[in-house]
Amino acid sequence: MKAWRWVAVALVGVVVVGVAAYAVFAGVLIGSDVASYSSDGVTVSGVAYEDALARAGAAGYAVERVESSGFHPEDIDELDAELGPEYEAFRVTFDHSETKRLWATFYADEGTTVVTLFADDARGGFTIDDLPPDEWLVDRLTLLFEMDEPTAEAYVEEIKTEIRTTDPAEPGAGTPSVEVGEPVAFEATYDALTASAATVNATSSPGDGWHEREYYAGDGRLGSVEFVLSRATVTHEADGYTYRVHLDYHGGVEVDAQTRASRSFEEAAVRAVFRTMFEEMGIPPDTIDHMSLEYRGSVW
Repeated sequence: MKAWRWVAVALVGVVVVGVAAYAVFAGVLIGSDVASYSSDGVTVSGVAYEDALARAGAAGYAVERVESSGFHPEDIDELDAELGPEYEAFRVTFDHSETKRLWATFYADEGTTVVTLFADDARGGFTIDDLPPDEWLVDRLTLLFEMDEPTAEAYVEEIKTEIRTTDPAEPGAGTPSVEVGEPVAFEATYDALTASAATVNATSSPGDGWHEREYYAGDGRLGSVEFVLSRATVTHEADGYTYRVHLDYHGGVEVDAQTRASRSFEEAAVRAVFRTMFEEMGIPPDTIDHMSLEYRGSVW
């Protein structure tokens, strides 16, 4: 009798698991049964970022400010004036050559920076020989962080230990990294790159707030600094349709919209909604006429 009880319990378990699996699959189906439009990004001159968000809130739209993992460097007036009072530094890259470089990605909330080494010409796994010279690594670490040479040398040795002890088949083995908890000397790094460069190229990605500056001397790239501008998403939901305007501090704008694939979703109607949203936010309404919309239907 006891054996039959266990069989019954097992059968019930199979049924419950089967129902749960079907429910999850049904949820995936429903979640995938979505039609959407997404746009390219454009920059609109004269848009007052904070005013546009205030107007969006007054119109009843949801306003969500989007943060990054970076931090706002203090006392660099030039960047405050160009990128806004709340921009964040996200990553610094130093190039040793066309194939070797060092990334320093900031995680301010965790109080750490992840330093990662890349060697595009590494073959058969990253080895000690694929690293830039120790002197170069120590020089970059003492510039970027408030640390002395012995501390920098210890971090270099930690990277070498990871290379020696990591299985080449493990994910990330080809890009050795180390977490650095020392304070970032961002102003000194920014000043050094600026002073060493003959040319600085700045590029932005409108709407998502991404801004990068690349530093060149002669024919070679010295490195780059990546920033995230203040950015926000303004959302309007109506009758099962969701419309989002992504706005950054430089007046970069992107839009997207979605609904169930079974519903009417004409591009002209979508553009009309965004035209109204732009008008209420203080963005020229005809901006939507200069944006390309890409349609994606249901995947099923």
